[in-house]
Amino acid sequence: MDGVNTADIYPLVELTKNKPISVRFIEEMPFNGGTHEISLKWDANYIIKHIQSAYPKLDKIEDERNSTAVNFNIPGYQGNIGIIAAYTRNFCGSCNRLRLTSVGELRTCLYQSKGINLRDLMRQGNSDQEIKEFIELALIHKPKDGWEAEKQYFSMDETHQSMASIGG
Repeated sequence: MDGVNTADIYPLVELTKNKPISVRFIEEMPFNGGTHEISLKWDANYIIKHIQSAYPKLDKIEDERNSTAVNFNIPGYQGNIGIIAAYTRNFCGSCNRLRLTSVGELRTCLYQSKGINLRDLMRQGNSDQEIKEFIELALIHKPKDGWEAEKQYFSMDETHQSMASIGG
């Protein structure tokens, strides 16, 4: 967040110097369940450029399959860093995450405000095969990205469940 925690970036990067750890930086995201104005100054590209200004030899490394982070290392450092473009959402096409809320709702996208309630399907007596088919249907109709998910299920007058409460 601009002017709030940006001074912490370099010390966090330095944690990877002598430890084989991964440090992740994430773009600011709206987590309040309603409208939220944010500055896109510190998007993924800006975070990378900021880190490169102090670490010009920042090397792109191969990302794990379905990674939500773009990963880098600094020559001679034991760990690595990753940037998660959670708000600009440039990783949605390879995301394989599913979320199950505490009330049994399956969501195929963090930005969905509605999903399939597996708990209710089980309580209604659906067989395992029928529930499997509901899950497969949810996967087939998974939004292509978070922007589409918001358009499908969320109107701007409506407040939906905070992403933080479902594992965002």
